[in-house]
Amino acid sequence: MKKTRLLLIALTFTIIINGQTLKIQGGTSISKLNWKLSGINDNPFYNETLIGYSIFAGLNYLEKQYFNLSSNIGMIRKGGKDEIQLTDQFGEFTGQTVTEKPSLDYLSINTTIDFKYKIKERLSPFISFGPRFDYLVNSSKHFESLENINELKRTSLGLIFGGGLKYDISNFQLGLRADYYLDFTKVANWETESSPNGGEVTVDTFTINLTIGYRFK
Repeated sequence: MKKTRLLLIALTFTIIINGQTLKIQGGTSISKLNWKLSGINDNPFYNETLIGYSIFAGLNYLEKQYFNLSSNIGMIRKGGKDEIQLTDQFGEFTGQTVTEKPSLDYLSINTTIDFKYKIKERLSPFISFGPRFDYLVNSSKHFESLENINELKRTSLGLIFGGGLKYDISNFQLGLRADYYLDFTKVANWETESSPNGGEVTVDTFTINLTIGYRFK
C-alpha cells in the first residue's frame, strides 16, 4: 500500500510539471528610500541607491506560443543610503560624516503573465506584469523607533513589471530579466500628538536577475 501511494504521488507530480519550466533566478536589487519627516525637513533621507540582493525560485506553466504564467517565491532586500553629518556634544557639526544603510528584507511572492515573441529559433524577448505580496522578515536598527510605535508595516502589496530575454538550449532555458516593484503600501506612515512631526517612508525598487530553468517534457 505504501509503495502504491508513493507511485501515485510520483505520477501526479510528473503530470503536474509536464511541459512546465522549473527555474531559479538571482541577482541584485537596486533601491532607495524616501524617509520624510513632516514639518522638520521636506527633503527625504536615505534616498541614495542601495545595492542589495534578489533570489527567487519559480515555475513557468500554461506555456503557449505567445504567453505563459509564472509564479515565484524568494527573498529581496530593499533600502537606501545616505551620508549623515556628525555633531559634537553641543550639537555643532564636526565636519565628519558616516554612511548609513537602512535595509529591509522581504519574503516576496508574485504571479505574472509573460508575453513573449520568438525572434530567432532559440531567442525570445518578453514583457511581464502581475500582482505581488511581500512580508517583512528582518529590518535594520534604523527602523527600531518605528517598530516601537507599531508603524512599520509587516506586509506590502503591489505589482511587478518586467521584461527580458529567454534563450532555449535543449531542455534548459537561460535568461536575463529586469523588474520594477510598484508598491501600494508604504513602509511606514505615522503621526504624533504634535501633528507636524509625523512622517512616512516609501521605497522604490528595481531588480536585475539572471535566470536558469529546466523544462520538463
